[in-house]
Amino acid sequence: MQISFSLPESLFIAESPESMTKKIRMYAALGLYQSGELSIGAACELADMNRYSFLDFCKAESVTLRTQTPSELEIEFKKNSDSLNDRPRKI
Repeated sequence: MQISFSLPESLFIAESPESMTKKIRMYAALGLYQSGELSIGAACELADMNRYSFLDFCKAESVTLRTQTPSELEIEFKKNSDSLNDRPRKI
């Protein structure tokens, strides 16, 4: 899915469009994670960050970490194990 919108360039004089895009993704992921709409794994994916970096970001922004339910953990585990099985194996 692709979402686009326009921002006034005058607001971001010191920032490159790439830097602003990264920030917007990070804060969108943070907000959706905080509201419970995204799991930590999905938030990391949206923010394009590994789990440890995202956890550090949450801490820096004073966001309380949510505990995942067993079903959320199972779904995330299955998703990650399926993606590992799709990778080519080196022999």
